[in-house]
Amino acid sequence: MLIVNADDLAMTLGANAGIFDGFDNGAITHASIMANCDYFDEAIDGVLQREKFKLGMHLNITYGKALKPNSLICNEDGLLNLGYLDLLKRRDKEFLEAIYNEWDAQIKRVLSATNGRELTHIDSHRHVHLIPHLYPLAIKLAKKYNITRVRLINEPLLDSLLLTKRFNFIVNGGIIKYMLLRTFSALDAKYANYYKDISFYSILYTGVIGDDILQKLKNSPKTYEIMVHPSHTNLDKDVYFYDEAEKAYRVSKNRELELKSVLSLSTEDKS
Repeated sequence: MLIVNADDLAMTLGANAGIFDGFDNGAITHASIMANCDYFDEAIDGVLQREKFKLGMHLNITYGKALKPNSLICNEDGLLNLGYLDLLKRRDKEFLEAIYNEWDAQIKRVLSATNGRELTHIDSHRHVHLIPHLYPLAIKLAKKYNITRVRLINEPLLDSLLLTKRFNFIVNGGIIKYMLLRTFSALDAKYANYYKDISFYSILYTGVIGDDILQKLKNSPKTYEIMVHPSHTNLDKDVYFYDEAEKAYRVSKNRELELKSVLSLSTEDKS
């Protein structure tokens, strides 16, 4: 079975349009929504129009406006301003409570807007929920809201290399991110594993998933989750971005290439 999950739903108009296009006409089976982003209402409209659309939470603590403004996690304008190093270093009780309250508010907003639609999974923007002292917060929320899947990066290095036969991750920093998230995931799985019997793919090749990879994974006897970030980038020309790095990523030609990839393959069964 192939889970094709599109991250960043609600971040931009282009992301919304690309994800729904990929669901309606291609391989996308799930999407993860950012409840605090500017295009949340448009995203919810699209979700409600699609009864079989499988929706999960893209927990966010690094981008956009906080739903629960707190000086520990955002600036004086209410914008989340934490970097990855900030999250790695801080673990005091008040800080963790502020993050938990923000994430809890994000889940509540989605449930309210969708009339209590089932949330199929939890993941996070920039994979911050995998940081070992933040992972218990995600698990606590999963238990509270009966969410049965929480993403772990259990991607086998050899499998990915043999499957893809590309080595660009050596120069683009992918191997560092891979090793960090794999280490975190190994520690997290000992605490609680809500990702059993699923293999993750695409940390080494984040944002550059081709149709050949989708086809190979679809034909595998394993259950894979593959992470994609498709978009109609022409719709994002006038979108305001709170972070220049996010802007560069979201308007990259790779977003259109990933959209083309997911449109090249239908998963047939989206029940």
